[in-house]
Amino acid sequence: MRARTWAWIAPVVAVAAIAAFLAWNWGTREQSVTVLDPGKVRIIRTPGGMLEVATLQKIEEFGWQVSHVCPLIDCGELLGKTTSEIKVTAHYTYRIPLQAQWTLRLEGDHYELLVPPPEAKSPVAFDTANMQIRTEKCGWIRPDAGTNREAVVRHLGTELARRARRPEYQLLAEQSAAATVAEFARKWMSEQMEPPQHPIKVKFGSAAPNKSAP
Repeated sequence: MRARTWAWIAPVVAVAAIAAFLAWNWGTREQSVTVLDPGKVRIIRTPGGMLEVATLQKIEEFGWQVSHVCPLIDCGELLGKTTSEIKVTAHYTYRIPLQAQWTLRLEGDHYELLVPPPEAKSPVAFDTANMQIRTEKCGWIRPDAGTNREAVVRHLGTELARRARRPEYQLLAEQSAAATVAEFARKWMSEQMEPPQHPIKVKFGSAAPNKSAP
């Protein structure tokens, strides 16, 4: 009798245990899906090589507006307009080319190293995880909001590249780049010649044919 009882109790207990396990672990799962075709990957070689010398991180906001245009009257305000604003954290990376020669001169109590000015890397990287897009619509025949949202994202790269060349951004990059270049030069001098006996001050400007000072 006990053997028969266990014969039908055991499967019931097993089914109940599986059901409890599934109920306890019930939920959804998110994961990335690889969609890149390896045949479409291009390897781009940088002639001469580049040295990354500075990276600036800044929250940037950019807006894009679309409105109707009429042949004889200004109907934009009358028919309505759509404005989209996007906010991202941009990563501006600045580099200088590794030329065959850099100018190094002994100027009294320090070395002066003349190198090309930093160049902004393009396209500018930005963090999509924290990207925010807001669209505002006004008017009774306003343009399509979805199309305008696509436009603000499409033009973001060009706008960030333009901002990377702002004088105030360039100045900030040069302040950080000077320390990076000086460290690079000090290490090179230690390996190729001897440790420098004086501090190295970096000057950014047009590179011209020159000779290294002792």
